[in-house]
Amino acid sequence: MKRIICFLICLLMLFSFVGCDSHTTPVLSGSYYAVGDYEEMLTPYLSLDTDNNEFRFGAGSVVSYQEYGSYKIADGKIIATSQSTTFEFEIKDKNTLILIDNGDNDFFKIPINTQFVYSEDLK
Repeated sequence: MKRIICFLICLLMLFSFVGCDSHTTPVLSGSYYAVGDYEEMLTPYLSLDTDNNEFRFGAGSVVSYQEYGSYKIADGKIIATSQSTTFEFEIKDKNTLILIDNGDNDFFKIPINTQFVYSEDLK
């Protein structure tokens, strides 16, 4: 009887240490590009570094201006904060983000509800 109880306690302890990783991010590290009629080098992008919670948001790869800073994920949204403004993206799925707040950025205005899709290809 003692062996059974000891076995069950050991089994319970084993299962308590094995579980889901709660730090799994709902987005991918890399670049998301805007869907729309853009010239190849002028496609707006959002690059995420999920290891450091950092982002870069720009109007295109040939445009030198970009916003950068840190982001957090809350309530199914990415809240990306730079020194000058805050952007918000709805997380549709790990490959698709939707811009829901463009902040007060005067340099480039990307329309609200623009979809950004993940791509491993550089544009």
